[in-house]
Amino acid sequence: MGRRAGHKERAEETGMILAELAAGIPIIVLFLTFLMVAVLWSRQNYERQIADAELRQEMQSAFARIVESALLSDRIEPHFQGGYEMQRNIETGRMQTRYWVDAGRLVVNYASFPMTGSFAGAGVHISELSIEQEDAVPLYHIRMTGESVVTGHTYTLETRVYLKGQGDVR
Repeated sequence: MGRRAGHKERAEETGMILAELAAGIPIIVLFLTFLMVAVLWSRQNYERQIADAELRQEMQSAFARIVESALLSDRIEPHFQGGYEMQRNIETGRMQTRYWVDAGRLVVNYASFPMTGSFAGAGVHISELSIEQEDAVPLYHIRMTGESVVTGHTYTLETRVYLKGQGDVR
């Protein structure tokens, strides 16, 4: 009789373990599903943050180069291909820099590699590059707008540059 009682207790324990597993597995699956959603959401948020940071970085570095070229120039003129040409006087040293937007990418001179849009994670698309002279003074308003194809966010930089070379006798 002792032998049968021990066997009956083990059978009851096995039934209890199966009941606990039947109740615990859905909870574990629910927890793992929540964990997977959290990881995927975090990765997507990380990629969006990187894309926005890359948009700002590419725009700022390209804009700084344009402004630096403008400050070194004696005059800025629209180029016949739709961009802008920054020139120095021949007496002070010949320099000619051209900037234009080609398929949403900023290109300098005849470079085969554009200044912006090289990082696929951001997808920077330059939507506007304008350099306009204000009134008759050699004051130029420079404006550049770009958009991240990944996030859809836009970033605009603008400044005014005074060129001393245009009729300035100081």
